Amino acid sequence: MADKDAENLIKNGDFLNGELGALPEGWKMKSLFDNLDPVFRLTLFEGKPAVEVYGDGNENCIGHLQTPVKLKRGETYKMKTLFHITEDINPQSHLMFSFYAAKFEDFNNGIFNFERLQDGWVLGENDFFVSGEGDYDGSVWITFRLNATGKVHIREISLKRTEPIPARPVKVACSVGKPAPGTWHEHWENAFSKIKGRNFDLFLLPEVFNDCIIESDDGPAIQFMSQQAKHHKMYVAGSILYKDPKDGFVYNSCLMYNREGQLCARYDKNHPFSNEFANMGVIPGYNVPVFDTDFGKVGILICYDSWFSDVAELLGLKGAEIVLFPNAGYYRSLLPARAADNCIRIISSSLDNDCGIWDTSGADVTNPNIDPTRHSKNDRTFSDVVVEHFGEIKILSCTLDLSQSPSPHNWGGPLMSAPGGRRNRREQRKLLYEEIEREVNRWWN
Repeated sequence: MADKDAENLIKNGDFLNGELGALPEGWKMKSLFDNLDPVFRLTLFEGKPAVEVYGDGNENCIGHLQTPVKLKRGETYKMKTLFHITEDINPQSHLMFSFYAAKFEDFNNGIFNFERLQDGWVLGENDFFVSGEGDYDGSVWITFRLNATGKVHIREISLKRTEPIPARPVKVACSVGKPAPGTWHEHWENAFSKIKGRNFDLFLLPEVFNDCIIESDDGPAIQFMSQQAKHHKMYVAGSILYKDPKDGFVYNSCLMYNREGQLCARYDKNHPFSNEFANMGVIPGYNVPVFDTDFGKVGILICYDSWFSDVAELLGLKGAEIVLFPNAGYYRSLLPARAADNCIRIISSSLDNDCGIWDTSGADVTNPNIDPTRHSKNDRTFSDVVVEHFGEIKILSCTLDLSQSPSPHNWGGPLMSAPGGRRNRREQRKLLYEEIEREVNRWWN
């Protein structure tokens, strides 16, 4: 079913009915305290009815416009809105378009992504699935908050049945195993021989898997990754000490090769370990890129990066769906937090510690229920978990479904859950990064 042909379940979602200067017909305002109320009123904007919303000089304002809606469980819905903003409105900070079931802690969802159109117009939409059977009585909320001067004019909001969200399966594998000195090529060639015909989409090698040998273009480890990627028709990534021929400096670089054996990604470690920097001449990287593949968006962390929250957070904000984490060794308990905080999946390959895969709720795919404080109602994000041992080599593989990204406290939807990297789940007056930067750079007590 195309959503454009479906009935809008939100009555008067185009705001054609109602008296100008009052609330639109069928909608009511939820007031928390009189001194917090923003203004909601029906008006004409560019010649057509719209709901005008503004804070009326109150920087602490928060209020909701609501209307009842009934959903059917087992169906998929598209929520969509079109509105105009002044320059001092940030939709991620000042607006929320959401559905809440009648029981507030039950199913909830909303719009988390917006597209900037021309002349101040903004389009927001999101598809979501309502599990179970029967009906859901609830309401659609338009929330305005924490803006004293900006104005919003909402032209329409709709909630329609739509086609099911297709699965996005990705078959990934990671590894652990430290080769004896001088045997790295034989060691890892043996690992790849064990996965022949397994149809993986991606295989991750550890950090400096080639005995910490410094290489430049066409070095043996570079050729090895390229050849294995082409031979197995999958993406292959791993970290080496890479001497960039363009500037002559050595970086700890994770390189990724596509199914044709072509280099498609390079990330230079932003946080070299002190020994790398001081005794090996490895300099820090400059950027935190996200790379497009034929299965989704990929980011990269390398070993010591994991002790800092900045790289993982930036990757999540840039849209990384899978983050590769080659390392020599790591503190395993950090990884569930990095994944859950930023709504990313992490794949870890290591020389000295165990390998691992975590989904967006922070679940370890080999033991997802080990933490009783994780409450995710959606555990369908991974399947086909396989652990194999081949002598000194261990390979962990599974299939990840990138179409579903629940947070660790997903009680029934993302609006009553942990934020999981969502920009508009930050209920704060200002971001703290500038103050953090000042403190990091302060060298006196």
